[in-house]
Amino acid sequence: SHGTHVGAICAAYFEESCEENGIAPGAQLLSINIGDHRLSTMETIPSLVRAIKYCIDYKVDIINMSYGEDCHIPNSGRAQELFNEAVEKHGIIFVSSAGNNGPALSTNGAPGATCTNLIGVGGYVTPEMQLAEYALRESTGCTTPFTWSSRGPCSDGWLGVCISAPGAAITSVPQFNLCQRQLMNGTSMASPNAAGCIALLLSALKQEEIEYSPPLIRLALMNTAQKLDDEFSVGAGLIQIHKALDYIRSLVKPSLISKIQLDITGGQGRGIYLREFDQVQTSSGDIRLTIKTKYLPKKTDQLITYEDQEVKIKFACRLSLICDPPVSYVQHGKFLDLAYNDRTFDIRIDPSHLKEDQVHFTELQAFDTNQINAGPLARFPVTIIKPLSVNSQTHSLDFHDQTFKAGQIRRHFLQVPSGANIAAFKITNHSSDISAQINLHFIQLESGRSFRLTEFEKLIRLSPHSTFQCYFNVQDKRTLELCLARWWSSLAIIETSYSIEFHSIFISPSISIHLRSSQSYERFVLENRLNNTYEDINGLPIINWKYLVQTLRPNKDESKIQVLSKRDCLTEQRQIYQLILTYNFTLLKASEIQVQCPYLHEFLYDNEYEAALWMCFDANKQYLGAGDVMKDVKKGDFIIRMQIRHDKYDLLERLLKDNGGTGLALHIEHKVNGLPTPDFYHSLDALHTQKKKIQASSIKLQWGHQVPIFMTTVPEDKLPKVINSTTGTFLFGTMTFPKNEKMKKLEMNTIYQYFTEPSSSSSLSTSKKSSSSSASNTNKKQANPPVTTTDEGTSNSPSQKDQQYQEALRDLKISWIPKLIDDQGKLYEDLISEQQDLINYVPLYIARLQQLENQLKQQQSYLTNEKKDEKLNEIIKFIQDKLLSLIDEDIILKFFGQKNSSSNDKEIQLIKTDMEKRRNWLIDINISLGMSLCDLSTINNDTLIHLTNIYKNLQKHIDINDGKLTNFLYKYNLIKKSYGRVWKLLLKQIEEKSSLQQQEYDNKLLQLYQTMNMKYLVTYQERLIIAKYPPTYVLF
Repeated sequence: SHGTHVGAICAAYFEESCEENGIAPGAQLLSINIGDHRLSTMETIPSLVRAIKYCIDYKVDIINMSYGEDCHIPNSGRAQELFNEAVEKHGIIFVSSAGNNGPALSTNGAPGATCTNLIGVGGYVTPEMQLAEYALRESTGCTTPFTWSSRGPCSDGWLGVCISAPGAAITSVPQFNLCQRQLMNGTSMASPNAAGCIALLLSALKQEEIEYSPPLIRLALMNTAQKLDDEFSVGAGLIQIHKALDYIRSLVKPSLISKIQLDITGGQGRGIYLREFDQVQTSSGDIRLTIKTKYLPKKTDQLITYEDQEVKIKFACRLSLICDPPVSYVQHGKFLDLAYNDRTFDIRIDPSHLKEDQVHFTELQAFDTNQINAGPLARFPVTIIKPLSVNSQTHSLDFHDQTFKAGQIRRHFLQVPSGANIAAFKITNHSSDISAQINLHFIQLESGRSFRLTEFEKLIRLSPHSTFQCYFNVQDKRTLELCLARWWSSLAIIETSYSIEFHSIFISPSISIHLRSSQSYERFVLENRLNNTYEDINGLPIINWKYLVQTLRPNKDESKIQVLSKRDCLTEQRQIYQLILTYNFTLLKASEIQVQCPYLHEFLYDNEYEAALWMCFDANKQYLGAGDVMKDVKKGDFIIRMQIRHDKYDLLERLLKDNGGTGLALHIEHKVNGLPTPDFYHSLDALHTQKKKIQASSIKLQWGHQVPIFMTTVPEDKLPKVINSTTGTFLFGTMTFPKNEKMKKLEMNTIYQYFTEPSSSSSLSTSKKSSSSSASNTNKKQANPPVTTTDEGTSNSPSQKDQQYQEALRDLKISWIPKLIDDQGKLYEDLISEQQDLINYVPLYIARLQQLENQLKQQQSYLTNEKKDEKLNEIIKFIQDKLLSLIDEDIILKFFGQKNSSSNDKEIQLIKTDMEKRRNWLIDINISLGMSLCDLSTINNDTLIHLTNIYKNLQKHIDINDGKLTNFLYKYNLIKKSYGRVWKLLLKQIEEKSSLQQQEYDNKLLQLYQTMNMKYLVTYQERLIIAKYPPTYVLF
């Protein structure tokens, strides 16, 4: 529905109701799906690359992309590189949503507000929209950005938001919604509005045969936009498409401007962004800027012509440099003569005299002196935030008498005190009859990391005279933005007061605690680093273990680099390759798992590689899930296949051979619950003696005071038994300190426990075996003095050894009988003739029975029913004449029917072992007899009676639900036409067996449905078998 809504905003056409039309109803749409249904419709880089290729192949004029998310590094990575290339090399105008991550600054979404050549669109709401779309009882009286619309600047200083458009619409949605039209809002709605406007602009330019290019369209939009005070929200302003057309018509030299793009870079990149305390205390010194000229060829596949080169030669501009708005803290040259080459110049910034607790913004703009009215041809944004210092005694700030009207935003920029790592924020609504809906958005920025990792955001509703309090993590000595925004649709004015207070509970030596199971404990130190304060910790640290993480390495034999098809071939015949890495793992019981590639998983738009998509399969190649949390994964063997793509073969080859040739690691995160709480001690002596545990009492941390704590590890036997071995795994969790109830939810530190040695159970068993072996040897030494003896009864006598040899030789020969399928029983006959004592030796006859059954299995595919019956009758006769006569069933029944002594008497134990062995023989023989009778081509009444007797006899010795009886019961109940029992039996086996063993029973279930002539179940089962046992893996 999102895509249909976006398309309708841009180009819906209703012949009989024109008022419902989109912005450009005559436009033709090319709809490309970039959302992967396997990832809950999240976009992937391969889908974006394919989409860009389609747009280039179909020579589209405008791309609208109402999709995106945050990124770590703006204007960087594989996808953003290709987006910029589509604009520069192929002349496509690329419009994209700026994001819905506001209201704090520096919340730009990728790619719309992070890529240089994209037109990032923010969302605003007008008074008319408020009344007509949102049914407000009265409008706010002004056009305002939506509260949630993302704000600039990017971390490299780029403003990000280019223009702003209406961010809501009521228009068409798909029929499956059972709704004709629907209200949706977001910058996803603003972007197609702007794209539709640009489509109208291009239509006019084409009709008037005016040459244009993406940079010219961008200039026209930005230089004619209706300005508002909030540059970070709306960019250059609100889109004015009629003025943009008039702007292009009025240009003196439109051809040069349309073909030459000017960019200014320097300092941090595409702008200057100073927000940390140390950055804004003194003058910056000289900052070298570069203004670059870039030629944009026509949208054609031809090579550059002489005409193109002549454009470069003729290009010349005398530029005037000004700051808008004018400021005194940016010093720069006034003029610059520019031809088709790069020019550098220096500027100086002195923020030392700027007001604190404010954001200061200006743009260094370059105008062509010959056509000043054309507006700036290039812009270089400068953003400076001067943070406010916090009271050094109380480490808090109070803001009294703060009023909020509809959509109003109050921003405060604070220098977090040195030593603080926790902030407590409190806000009170003083209004007597007005509830307040306020968006709290608190952000600190870290270089090279997304704002998502350091933000706190919460939309709250404050009742009259109520107070809200929250805690969140902060980093000391970095600027914190406190952004409080009244929701845009809230009408009445409210009065509030709020405050922020900083606290310090540090873990030394680092914010992460690393435990080793081999050491059984770890020492850390609680410390208060905030001067003139003390912290009151009420209770023990709270450990929340989240995952048991298993590390996998790829299977070398099944991991390879492949050439992709033409579908994935970039322009200029650049071939894309894929690396398929295959991982195997086993679950011993059902588990909820999440798969992560630690090398790549944090990046999407700023990822150098095109994909790190994984798919999970069972042993039968059945697809189970991809790229997200997988709940209730049943026990069994599994395969994970991960795809990574790039057009550079050597980069993929490096991943294949990474880490000393072992390949790229993968993490399987098993969710854990109910792990025991560790014990805490103040000293190592107390830990060793397990006395004087730290109780749940208050700990007072004075400034500079350190409290050492020794924490025990999680015993290995308490881990969930989901994998074969815990060696090489680790636990991951978080730690918090309960200063109060609300602070219990604040995850302050990460904690890891590594399991590096073999499991304790195997170590203990090995130790026990060694101990018993050692004790046995000691006892033997004590019982047998070192003298020579010739007693034939001792184990060292030659006759005893010879007997053991003969028995071992006999058992070896017997073990080979079932394997020699083609010897026609020669070895069996030889053993009986050579050793008369084997005439009553049951294992010999069982081996012969297995040989006869194996012969039948090998030959049954080409035997006639008559010949098959002969073989079966031979087996039946052999069992009845040879085997059953050797085992006295009554003795077995009497032994297990009476109460036997449970003492450790060796003789009784030997008798019990022998009886259990004979009972197992009897069960196996009866099963073989029953199976052979069931396989006869004709079942008469006598045979059925015989089978029933076997069934009753087996019940005397074994539980009828035992897995050993499955195949016999299946055939026996089929013969009796007890189809309900057969169906129940097969379903039970399918549920209990591993995925690799289920196919046999699924096929039998299909045969059952066919026998019962249940056509609808036959169809269902046939389709199920195709889905569960595909011949190949699902393609990426």
